[in-house]
Amino acid sequence: MPITALNGIDINYEEAGAGDPLVLIHNLTSNIRGFDRNIPALSRRFRTVAADLRGHGYTTHEDSEARAEAFYRFDDIVDDHITLLDRLGIDRFFLFGQAYWGANTALHLFDRMPERVRGIVVSSAYMISTDPGVKTYEMLGETGKQNFIRMHELARREGMLAVYDDRLKYGQFWSERLRGDAGILAEFKDAHRLTSPTAFVTIPHIGHERRAAIAAKLRARATPLMLLLGADDTNNDQMIAGMRQDCPDVHIVMIPESGHYPTIENPRDFNHALLNFYAGAREESK
Repeated sequence: MPITALNGIDINYEEAGAGDPLVLIHNLTSNIRGFDRNIPALSRRFRTVAADLRGHGYTTHEDSEARAEAFYRFDDIVDDHITLLDRLGIDRFFLFGQAYWGANTALHLFDRMPERVRGIVVSSAYMISTDPGVKTYEMLGETGKQNFIRMHELARREGMLAVYDDRLKYGQFWSERLRGDAGILAEFKDAHRLTSPTAFVTIPHIGHERRAAIAAKLRARATPLMLLLGADDTNNDQMIAGMRQDCPDVHIVMIPESGHYPTIENPRDFNHALLNFYAGAREESK
């Protein structure tokens, strides 16, 4: 996995395979190792590219909360991807984004260069826009809100392994099935260890106007778009309604035997769903 300097930071990334490029973008408290169950299958058909986001894995961390808001913005993360893709000589590509950080980075990347994006899959998320100063987790219901308030306090006071222990106990986004899988838990513990506590508590904001502009662009360009959900996730109705509001023609697929992390919980069906969708999007975008 090479590390390259760009935009004033170090980016850890991986590429594999050949063919049409496919950019994979991970979620909060993850890194490119979260795609270990997907890249071997996807790279047989695509040139896959994945990078650790700012504050995650071996990409640069900003641990000062005073500087964090200006460091962990979606547009900054998009700038990193644009620079990396240009450096790798990649023009047009397919996109996948996992959950809030990954999905919204993907959609902001589309917003910045829609002519280069051939198709988008987002998983376990939609564009949650809020008024200035309103935290995204306030849209998750009272239980989700209180879980995040508690986890943010733990991250600041004790670090990310305390957040891991809290999620293991209270299960925010973690299904019973996931919490019973020792292999997945070991990977998640390591991913939490490699996540900046400051990144964890700094939630990139989406305003209502930016969300509306991205949604209008998706509709105008008719870019192929799929929302992929784990059948056991807890907010599926909310995510479907949000995505249909923004893009009524979105294609929705439910992955069985998985919750918030279908990439990891059911990689076989996840990989098949992605490959089938991108095959159709490839025909549409020739």
